[in-house]
Amino acid sequence: MFVLRDAISPDACARLRAAIDQSALTPAEIFADGFVVDPAVRHSSEADVDANSIADAARLLADIRPQVSSFFETPLSASEGPGFLRYVEGGFYALHRDVAGEVDREFPRRISVVLFLTTNGAGAAGGCEGGALRLYRPHGNGAEPMPVDIPPVAGTLVAFPATWMHEVLPVTAGVRDVIVDWFY
Repeated sequence: MFVLRDAISPDACARLRAAIDQSALTPAEIFADGFVVDPAVRHSSEADVDANSIADAARLLADIRPQVSSFFETPLSASEGPGFLRYVEGGFYALHRDVAGEVDREFPRRISVVLFLTTNGAGAAGGCEGGALRLYRPHGNGAEPMPVDIPPVAGTLVAFPATWMHEVLPVTAGVRDVIVDWFY
């Protein structure tokens, strides 16, 4: 897994969170024989942010993509485009993968990207409690994948193979805001 602390500034995090605050929120969907809302699997909201915020996030992620490509020794030339998500108290996303197999024609995702806009911890301004990203890092020799919890820290970017199992642990207080994308 690739972790880049301070991928964006605190001011940029605040600006992008404000864009989420000012946007319409709709229940986030999952893909299960088409796109559907299933609150038993995913309890979060997608934010319909303004075009300038989308462009800012896309530029930011495009600037980081070469580092991610180099780290994974995989050519990455495009992305699906940034999605803005909000998890309020009780929000979670159950165990899942971002692709069904190695190469998916409908979703050619290679690398999943999460950019935290909020910080976990008591006293974190505009932060949350809970809401860690739990990745299951595969091990060789058929061993069970090892879980790795990454608590939200504003400005931190996490990238991992889209085939890895992962989940968002429940938010127990506050708000967890993130930007997600998938590099192709």
